[in-house]
Amino acid sequence: MATAHTETTVKKSASAAAAKASEAIESGSPEAALTAGTILAERYRDTAYESLVGKNGENVTAVMNAGEAMFSGLAEVSQEMMSFANTRLRADMECAEDFAKATSPEDLFEKQCSFARRAAEQYAEETSKLIGMMARIQQSCWAPMEACTKAALQGLPSTTNGEAEKK
Repeated sequence: MATAHTETTVKKSASAAAAKASEAIESGSPEAALTAGTILAERYRDTAYESLVGKNGENVTAVMNAGEAMFSGLAEVSQEMMSFANTRLRADMECAEDFAKATSPEDLFEKQCSFARRAAEQYAEETSKLIGMMARIQQSCWAPMEACTKAALQGLPSTTNGEAEKK
């Protein structure tokens, strides 16, 4: 199963840059204040970006796992459909030979009715089987996303009656 690994993000503090910006402003130099302000803005931007990317890695892993489950399931469905088509083709060929051996129009009609009944039953059984497979695939696709969402929700602060709990 493919997994994505994310690096743990290090909390960056902008206090050094903030102190430098304060000193530059107090010195009265516009160029120094601009440079320090730019450093401060970049530091905050980088911190926010790293926080976003850190969580995004978990989301990417969940999506990749869901995609893998989907493609694996669809390959299984494809294999089942090919197997069914092969079985039906063989039955159709055998039936054509059986039709050729009919001794009367009534005999041919009975063989055709029997063939149609068997084919309808097989198609109904196959449809039921494919629906079951697709339901299982759907559940396996949602499982990684559900787990990721539950983990994210558990990381949120709890609320009681609309107010955040006090720690």
